[in-house]
Amino acid sequence: MKWSFAQIGLLIIAAFHVIQAVIGFIVEPSFATGPDAPTVQVLGMDYNGWHAVAGLALFAPGLVFALRKSWSVLYLLIAAVAGALPGIWAFFSQQVAFVFAFPNNTSDAIVHLVTAAVMIAVAAIQIRIDGGLKNSLADLRKQPQATRKTG
Repeated sequence: MKWSFAQIGLLIIAAFHVIQAVIGFIVEPSFATGPDAPTVQVLGMDYNGWHAVAGLALFAPGLVFALRKSWSVLYLLIAAVAGALPGIWAFFSQQVAFVFAFPNNTSDAIVHLVTAAVMIAVAAIQIRIDGGLKNSLADLRKQPQATRKTG
């Protein structure tokens, strides 16, 4: 099986963030909430149990979505938005979504938005390689062929 640019890109991005979330959880497994909730920075991101679970929930499925090109492109676009939204919120608050404590909210926001930008860029490159979004997502629309009985 030949892997596409989007599949390889997604596999790298998802694996990196799953590992980061696991490390964040190991180093600070607290599920405390509020502005004084304990966190630890892992590669520019404030982590505790909540952020680790959110990272795993977002990026672990990416490891499965990397199995097909169309899934990879779609996942990259949707996950980029899902990751960018808390990043934007983090610019304005150290308590994102009322659960995530981001004492270093500016660096957290930047990491979220850079990750989203990289995901969009990978998807855009694949879409360009394929000659358009319709082509990148073509196998999502394929209907299974009915089996024919001959005889």
